Amino acid sequence: MRLVLLLALAGVVSCTAFDGADAFIDEVDGSAAGAAGGAGISGGGFPGTGSMSGTGGVGAGAGSTGTGASTGTGGGANTGGTNTGGGANTGGGGTPPTCTTPADCADSNPCTKNDCVSGKCQATFENAGKDCGNGSVCDGVEACDGAGICKPGTPPQIDDGDACTADSCDPVTGVKHVATSVNDNDACTTDTCNPVTGVVSHTPVDIDDGNDCTTDSCTASGGVKHTTIGSVTQCGGSCPSGYHVTGYSTNFSCGSSTNNQVTCKYNCGSSFSKCGSGCPSGYHTTGYSTNFSCGSSTNNQVSCKKNEGSSFTTCDFSCPSGYVKTGTSTNFSCGSSTNNQSTCKKV
Repeated sequence: MRLVLLLALAGVVSCTAFDGADAFIDEVDGSAAGAAGGAGISGGGFPGTGSMSGTGGVGAGAGSTGTGASTGTGGGANTGGTNTGGGANTGGGGTPPTCTTPADCADSNPCTKNDCVSGKCQATFENAGKDCGNGSVCDGVEACDGAGICKPGTPPQIDDGDACTADSCDPVTGVKHVATSVNDNDACTTDTCNPVTGVVSHTPVDIDDGNDCTTDSCTASGGVKHTTIGSVTQCGGSCPSGYHVTGYSTNFSCGSSTNNQVTCKYNCGSSFSKCGSGCPSGYHTTGYSTNFSCGSSTNNQVSCKKNEGSSFTTCDFSCPSGYVKTGTSTNFSCGSSTNNQSTCKKV
């Protein structure tokens, strides 16, 4: 360095020797060193490939303030000196802050807590078991594992094993089972669904009320109906098929003779009484009596009872089909003769 300065000075003074040259050189040398220090050369590592160290001198010239550190790629570092004539060298700028609020540190992971401490983001793990769900109950309840990972939950069972339901899951309300619509809008059918196969059936309803004195019917809109079979009154002395005479009367609309109108009742029920001496099919005689509605003769009304049960007694001398005669006895309701009642037993 001193040699370089001497050569530069020689170019100015044309190499002419003068008194006090050493002092001048020292002064120039110090000023150059001070200028170098002021320019920031001595503030950091000097670029180089060797391991040389440099020492800054003291100069009277004005030093400039260094703005950054020079980094050397070699092994040696330059040690900066003090500029007495100028400002001090300033080292390189520090690392800028990474956050100002916790929001700057958000990482979209529900299982971490993110804070901003001294301009730097710091993350910690949420406790194990903390809910980290996505708002849907259809994929289970997600929870943090304590190590920053959101573990999936166990989805609910949606299929109820019933083929007659439509199974679904609503993210908010959860699992739903809606029954299959089986109604055919026909009141005369019973609508069902087989839970195993899912087959829908429409079975006709049973309209029989067990009462043979009613007519049973059904309409798709009105459903089942049971209508009582009423009595019939007509001119003449006999009744339509399926009816029995319950009395006679006179009706001038039917003619001039007496007892020219007959009242008829349907052959039904467990028992009934009728004019005459015999019972219709399906019934057996249980006694005779006198009824002036049936005429003026005695024993002009017969009591009839339905052929049912394991056994019964009848005023008839024989038993109806399906029964066998097991004995005879006397019953004054059957008349004045002896052995006028038979005992019948179901075959």
